[in-house]
Amino acid sequence: MIPNSDKLSAHLHYFFTCYLPQHREVSPHTLSSYKQTFIHLLRYWNRVAPDCPDPTLDRFQVGLLLEFLSNLEKELGNTASTRNSRLAALKSFFKMVGLVEPRYQSHARQILMIPAKRIRRWPFEYLDKNEVDAVFSCVSTQTHDGYRDLCILRTLYNSGARASELCGIRLCDLDLPDKQVLLHGKGKKARTVPLWDSTVAFLGTYIKSERRAPRDPYRNFLFINQRRGSLTRSGLYSLCKQYLAAARAKVPTLERKRIHPVHVWRYTTASHLLLAGVDLTVIQEWLGHVSINTTCRYKGISVETKRAALQKFYLFEKSWQDAKPDGIDWSLHSDLLTFLESL
Repeated sequence: MIPNSDKLSAHLHYFFTCYLPQHREVSPHTLSSYKQTFIHLLRYWNRVAPDCPDPTLDRFQVGLLLEFLSNLEKELGNTASTRNSRLAALKSFFKMVGLVEPRYQSHARQILMIPAKRIRRWPFEYLDKNEVDAVFSCVSTQTHDGYRDLCILRTLYNSGARASELCGIRLCDLDLPDKQVLLHGKGKKARTVPLWDSTVAFLGTYIKSERRAPRDPYRNFLFINQRRGSLTRSGLYSLCKQYLAAARAKVPTLERKRIHPVHVWRYTTASHLLLAGVDLTVIQEWLGHVSINTTCRYKGISVETKRAALQKFYLFEKSWQDAKPDGIDWSLHSDLLTFLESL
């Protein structure tokens, strides 16, 4: 029931118990992220206004929320990307407030106008074929967990799955005879990805003899951890980080790359598909992107390709302009304004 109160607590209760799960039907990951945002907000509020533990909605003005977002970066070390995620949660909440409480529509509109912070975009780094092979070679298949880990890495590379998608694969999602797997992505979207013969062979052996016996609640999940539960995102991060660290000793080029241990496999899948000449719209469907613009971000040009182009660019071989190693003769331009006007 829509709250009949000006208190933040009443609207937060409705937001998390009714609006998000019933009317928006958001994923558990989104619910968890939004929950963390308001935990941070309430902790911040308790520091700035300890005498008011249950504030009213009108206390959360744009200025206070901007200070809260800045505090996330300064004290908690949040990146601009995380800051924007927290802002998205705040906007979702106040958008709901404006919807169910008409008298707060002006207040909500102001908050919805808070701009996202610009994010520094680094070039996408991916693993080349030698680096992929080096990571695979670091996995010992003499143990059940080792064999599972190799299956996980191969499935990540083959499918380009996100961490949550890989951890969520169930036995019923895997179709070994037809060599494909069903991935459940963001926004409750599902897609089917084909599997190589080698991936099918590894997964078939894993299920038959190497898969750890799961506890009852997790018996349908494909990848099982040491506690006999489903593989978690943190567990996936740890094992990917472990094997990438081992591969750095074999392939020094990995030291120079800024890569996320799990998401780098998604970048690698996309980049290798592009290098193989696969159409961009096929890669969009493969990765589960809603917009083709997201897929286009992977369409980078390697340094080697740029270097080859540089050699063909004759203007760089022989410049039409003579070099001036001595710099500008400032004695001819005693006045800075005169110099600028002479350019």
